[in-house]
Amino acid sequence: MAWYGARTFYRWATWENRPYEERVVLFRARSLDEAVELAERESAEYAGEGGFEVLGMVQVYRISDGDGEVGAGTEVFSRLHALDVPPEEFLDRYDSGPAHT
Repeated sequence: MAWYGARTFYRWATWENRPYEERVVLFRARSLDEAVELAERESAEYAGEGGFEVLGMVQVYRISDGDGEVGAGTEVFSRLHALDVPPEEFLDRYDSGPAHT
């Protein structure tokens, strides 16, 4: 059993301006496929409880092997972007405007 971080995406149907949400949730699973299944199931439950629309993309990241310690400072998700753009343009692409917290 390894730890996985799963990034899921939603659209809020009942909140002003219908914001998008990204979440990263931790799971223990035997494989990447099992982690995806767990994330999809949890995502559907989360969306159902909140009245959100699931956007149907799950990104899973293996955090540790076996019983590796997960705690403060543990990287839970990482994604590399192969883009040939200046740093300011990259940040502009991924800055989605005002955030709701």
